[in-house]
Amino acid sequence: MLNWQWKFADEYEDCGDWISARSYMYKEWINDKYNIKKLLRLSFLCWIVVIDVGHLVDERKINKKEFEQTLKEIFNFGLKFFRNNVHFLWLYGYMISITPSLFGEESMFEQVGKQWTYEAYLKVPQDPIIKGIFLQGIEPKFRDRLGYKQVCREIMSIINDNFKGNGYMQKYFRSLFLAEVLSED
Repeated sequence: MLNWQWKFADEYEDCGDWISARSYMYKEWINDKYNIKKLLRLSFLCWIVVIDVGHLVDERKINKKEFEQTLKEIFNFGLKFFRNNVHFLWLYGYMISITPSLFGEESMFEQVGKQWTYEAYLKVPQDPIIKGIFLQGIEPKFRDRLGYKQVCREIMSIINDNFKGNGYMQKYFRSLFLAEVLSED
């Protein structure tokens, strides 16, 4: 798993300064386009701002279209140069499966998202976080049979090491799996 910590980006996100975070990350990515961590952190920031329904960002202060345009730009770049990268596959697979219409025709991209998380899982089946992301995207009756709750419990022991820092992406994934563990019957 990548070290997702990024000092200045984390600080901007932790303060809720989404515009400065995007500006900083975009400039850093432009100067280092083949850095997968920079591409993915910027991708996640743009995605979360675009899909937010008022819980995270003040829509009067943020032009979501700019974030959406940045997301499309870096998605197309990533598709061209990182299509087989396990980190690109699991993160974009996750984002696409949650919001397929943001990336293209909904029914097609919903399948693309699921396929990509599956491909990431096949590349590193021993990674519990990637396994958890893959299982999270399949129907509940099947994921329960495949031990999803147990995987989430395993993830809790490593999640803080894998998602260090105060960036929104790290907080998001730490809380995603915690919510699954806490919701156990």
